[in-house]
Amino acid sequence: MTFSTFLTFFAALPVFLDCPATCAEQRVETQLTELAAAVRSADYRGDREALARLDAQLAKLPDSSLDDYRAYWRAFACWRRALNGFNENPTPNDLVVDVEAAIGHFKEALAKHPNWIEAKLGLVGCSGNLIYLVGKDPEKRKAILDEYVPIGRTLQIDAPDNPRVLWIVGGLQLAAPPPTGGDPARAAVTMRKGIECAWRESLAGGRAPWEPAWGGAENLMNLAWLYSNSAMADKAAARAYAQGALTVEPDWHYVKDVLLPKIEAMPEPASAPSASK
Repeated sequence: MTFSTFLTFFAALPVFLDCPATCAEQRVETQLTELAAAVRSADYRGDREALARLDAQLAKLPDSSLDDYRAYWRAFACWRRALNGFNENPTPNDLVVDVEAAIGHFKEALAKHPNWIEAKLGLVGCSGNLIYLVGKDPEKRKAILDEYVPIGRTLQIDAPDNPRVLWIVGGLQLAAPPPTGGDPARAAVTMRKGIECAWRESLAGGRAPWEPAWGGAENLMNLAWLYSNSAMADKAAARAYAQGALTVEPDWHYVKDVLLPKIEAMPEPASAPSASK
């Protein structure tokens, strides 16, 4: 070995020695990218079995600097497993288990990534599902509200242009009891802003593939629901928003197989009387 070859080898030695750690991190990035995409796909397809399996696969990822995202996607898988369960008949009896598991994982993500808005909005979304599932039990409802309402109040202040926040806030403005909710016109404004913000977010780019980037299709879906199930019923608008959601996510089982058929079954608007001659 010549002296110059020796120097070249010696200069590369730190990189070589660090390769095991670097390569391990890269493997986690690759796996997390694949699993996050699989979770999103399973959610839209309504595949609850796949979501449970993907949660277990995420749990097996080795510890890394992406532990917050590992916890986030585990939470998301459990959360969406519960949401898809609401569309099944009969309703599965494990929805509370799923929602509580999601809350635990979102809290884990928040512990690793303090004040992370993505984990906070997940907690607020899950709390709404839990409120519904506990029924009229006053003590359980009060405990949930006391813990999560303060978090919900900060969402739009902390992230006014986050399309996922706007999906949660718009849903609360529509479905929560007054004075928080029961206002479809206000909710529609929030959801349309969510669509605009999702579009701007996608154009900006620069996000790692394991970062949450959903929200556009979800706001379109919410608007389709709003225009088919509220005082602002409008069949044409509901159909347009549902078709928009399917343009973004063509495999969305809920929109394609549940919501859109209900929209098509809506009565046609009465024809305007012709002007007299």
